Amino acid sequence: MSSEIRVTIDGVVHTVASGSSAGELLRQLANGVRPIAARVNGKLVDLSRPVTEDAAIEPVSAESPEGIDILRHSTAHLMAQAVQTLYPGTQVTIGPTIEDGFYYDFAPPTPFTVDDLPKIESKMRELVKADLKVQRVEMPRQEAIALFDSMREKYKVEIIQGIPEERVSLYRQGDWVDLCRGPHVPSTRYLKAFKLTSVAGAYWRGDEHNAMLSRIYGTAFPSKEALEEHLRMLELARARDHRKLGREMGLFFFDPLAPGSPFFLPKGAIIYNQLIEYMRRLYRRYGFEEVITPQIFKNQLWRTSGHWEMFRENMFLTTDGENAAGELDYGVKPMNCPSHALMYRSEKRSYRDLPLRLADFGRLHRAERSGTLHGLTRVRAMSQDDAHIFCTEDQIADEIDRNLRMVREVYDALGFGAIELKLGTMPDKHLGSVEQWRQREEVLGGAMRRNGFDFELNPGEGAFYGPKIEIYVPDALKRKWQAATIQLDFNMPERFDLEYTASAGSRARPVMIHRAVLGTLERFIGVLLEHTAGVLPFWLAPEQMRVLSLSEKVEDYAGEIARLAREAGFRASADIRNEKLGFKVREAELARIPYMAVVGEREAAARAVSLRRLRGEKSQSLSLEAFIEMLKAEPLPC
Repeated sequence: MSSEIRVTIDGVVHTVASGSSAGELLRQLANGVRPIAARVNGKLVDLSRPVTEDAAIEPVSAESPEGIDILRHSTAHLMAQAVQTLYPGTQVTIGPTIEDGFYYDFAPPTPFTVDDLPKIESKMRELVKADLKVQRVEMPRQEAIALFDSMREKYKVEIIQGIPEERVSLYRQGDWVDLCRGPHVPSTRYLKAFKLTSVAGAYWRGDEHNAMLSRIYGTAFPSKEALEEHLRMLELARARDHRKLGREMGLFFFDPLAPGSPFFLPKGAIIYNQLIEYMRRLYRRYGFEEVITPQIFKNQLWRTSGHWEMFRENMFLTTDGENAAGELDYGVKPMNCPSHALMYRSEKRSYRDLPLRLADFGRLHRAERSGTLHGLTRVRAMSQDDAHIFCTEDQIADEIDRNLRMVREVYDALGFGAIELKLGTMPDKHLGSVEQWRQREEVLGGAMRRNGFDFELNPGEGAFYGPKIEIYVPDALKRKWQAATIQLDFNMPERFDLEYTASAGSRARPVMIHRAVLGTLERFIGVLLEHTAGVLPFWLAPEQMRVLSLSEKVEDYAGEIARLAREAGFRASADIRNEKLGFKVREAELARIPYMAVVGEREAAARAVSLRRLRGEKSQSLSLEAFIEMLKAEPLPC
């Protein structure tokens, strides 16, 4: 091996001694950088990693996406060390980074609670001050198994036994050690801005048949300022939590007898149905026809569609009771596409019938694991603004354009502003040739460019049957939610042997486009509530106006105003309880009612109202007629 190698840093080639560490080379040859890790020939490594061959070396700063991930992973190790120091006998399992933070699963003698977090944080800060060097150690797999077995770390032993490589890497900081691929920060002093946020239960390997572990969540940032801003956003998120808003506004609830399946109360049902009616108005304009399909199908359908192989674990399966062997020969539908294929196949089709656009709000059920359920944003029972377009290859571009226009219109109307698009490309497991996939990906990419959308590639994230457009909406807290999707499918028409008669009289195969704009309605309502903090557009507000009376003498007038508003088509009520005005106003604000009409004897005499708005504008006096006209002037979508 040569004693000298050539390294490229900032575009400049240097001849250096072989075996110098990446960190040492960056300190000597890069200008003014303070990295926490390095990228050597494209691979992330520790700063202590020796460079023994010609290489391009780049610094990884704490502020970069990779740097933040390394900070959080290192902080997860710091937390695990603190936990095992404070609570002897606790075993460690896994501690990955996640969006905006990290977690670590432990097997402690007694489950952790939030009361343990300050104590753990305090110990973490002690370890930071100790400036413990973080060292990578590589050893044979069997040697690592023996090490962790001697430490009575049975979960780590199980993890290592499942690793196929003959050598594994460990990281030591002080007298603490953990299995990890790395990289990590050079020492604990690099970890200064962190916060432990919550605790939860979690099954080992996510399997409810395994032991229940204690999971501690946390987050870390390059600076205290960035951490404080994140914590501020978390506080806002808690205030906007759709589950909290749902209780305050009387929209929905959950019951243990129907886990993961929301009950929409009358006010929640108004939001649900208003969204559906809005989409129905759009369907009429965009040429969709609404259909209704069954809930339960014989499992032969799911075998034909491919869902039996690809999605069976997420389906509710049953029997009709007539099967003597008790076999589960029926499935509750998790999605509408196979039933729409049956509908297409139910009669002969000509090229003149295409495109055929079928829309379906049918109920869907998916056997989501109990640990993944989360309010409205992860449910088992749902409905989607689901549609499937059957068309010729020549019609694909026009249909994609049509649906992108619809997406833009819907999200503009709902106040989400700029949307972000990604193109999910060919996954490892796919149907069709690489050439076919590249052609179809270009069709979707061309449609996005033609409609003025910038987009990113999402490599390998297409469906197994075709590429897809993923549409994300950023909410008021700068979180991104995947909502709409447009997918090309050449697989299902093949599996269901769908055909149409072409202009020349020959038989041809249609293309199937899967499309949802709002996506799952339950999830979308949860996202919308958090985006708006419950202050919904006027047309969606469950109660649009409430009259607040100041005394018994004006009860009749208050009731008359509410009646006139209802006759004009608005959702209105009158609060004539013998309560103070401040109490009534507070209740109306919690219910997020856009308009409050306060009436006393003076207003009754003048047939007027004193108008209060939810958004905090000053009260104003209006005649009753002007007030009703103002309500009528509120904008409505399409």
